[in-house]
Amino acid sequence: MIEFKDVVVAYGKHVVLNRLNFKAGAHEKIAILGGSGRGKTTMLRLILGLVRPDDGKIFIDGEDITVLSEVHLRDIRQKFSIVFQEGALFDSLSVKENVAYCAREYGNYSEQAIESQVRSLLKRLDIEDTIYQMPEELSGGMQRRVAIARSLASCIPHIMLYDEPTTGLDPIAADHLCSIINELSSGPPSERPGLIIVTHRVRDAAIVAERFMYLTDRIAFDGGIDELKATKDPELRHFVNELFCG
Repeated sequence: MIEFKDVVVAYGKHVVLNRLNFKAGAHEKIAILGGSGRGKTTMLRLILGLVRPDDGKIFIDGEDITVLSEVHLRDIRQKFSIVFQEGALFDSLSVKENVAYCAREYGNYSEQAIESQVRSLLKRLDIEDTIYQMPEELSGGMQRRVAIARSLASCIPHIMLYDEPTTGLDPIAADHLCSIINELSSGPPSERPGLIIVTHRVRDAAIVAERFMYLTDRIAFDGGIDELKATKDPELRHFVNELFCG
């Protein structure tokens, strides 16, 4: 479903992605690992067409999105949901209005239909009782769950994208959120929505993903958990050291 061909992205003289190539199927569960500034979040933004590569091509279902207008990119984006780092909720809107935002902006639904959808999503994520609260009244973990509900309200995604979803959460809240992420992409591989999670927290990646990629300015590793644990690469082994603890 997703294919990068020789993708280059540079910020000034700093090359973040250097002739990067990869493919991802619609039902895969992928973790993109790597240190800060390695281009992990940039990859998600490229998938959505929020930024364009300096060189190379990006295909979504065989269509080169690097040449599409904003109008045509809107249809591409409907294939994905995105949960941004730290939730990125609208501080001035209640939980209900945050989740309903995209349906109101881009859909043609009655208020009754919107309220029903919002309540259904909040119930699914076990936060229905927060519907009239403001983001500042919620814990970090609850804010992330609201952000997930908002991302699902705009479409039925083929792939769910998560940008450092557990950053700033305590271990219990992070584990709970990972369990929710797993549940949302559960089921037979041919039927479930896939996921791509960007994270530097290897433990979280190990909970939710089946395929692991380690990013430098290219993909330095691409494989399963057993291959990841068996790596002899010193940098990667140091990065995933927590897999060998406890």
